[in-house]
Amino acid sequence: MKKVMTLSTKMTTIRFPEDVYEKLKKQAAAKHISINQMVVESVQQFLEESATTNSTMESRLILNQVVKPDKIFADSGLVSVNGIYYRYLTSDNQAIQADMSYLVVEAVGNILTIKPIQK
Repeated sequence: MKKVMTLSTKMTTIRFPEDVYEKLKKQAAAKHISINQMVVESVQQFLEESATTNSTMESRLILNQVVKPDKIFADSGLVSVNGIYYRYLTSDNQAIQADMSYLVVEAVGNILTIKPIQK
């Protein structure tokens, strides 16, 4: 006897702007799936990517920020970005150059990786 696995589901109402709905409808038709399945798959993909990229609101706000030399405190190993102090690593593992600006390229917890901006 074959065992059938059933998934528990919840129903919700989502309101789309008409132009977004029409695009969604066309995409779903092109893939030969329902709009519901298209939305569920898209949300699942978003959640999986969010979980694996360590993408927090804070990291999105500080990534690609330029850090001026006066905001890098090499003696304490701290950097100030948007008024918050973080520990830092340099992308090339070199010492901080006092006259150079840096770009925030990664944020993991309270540690930023910064990369020198070449003049």
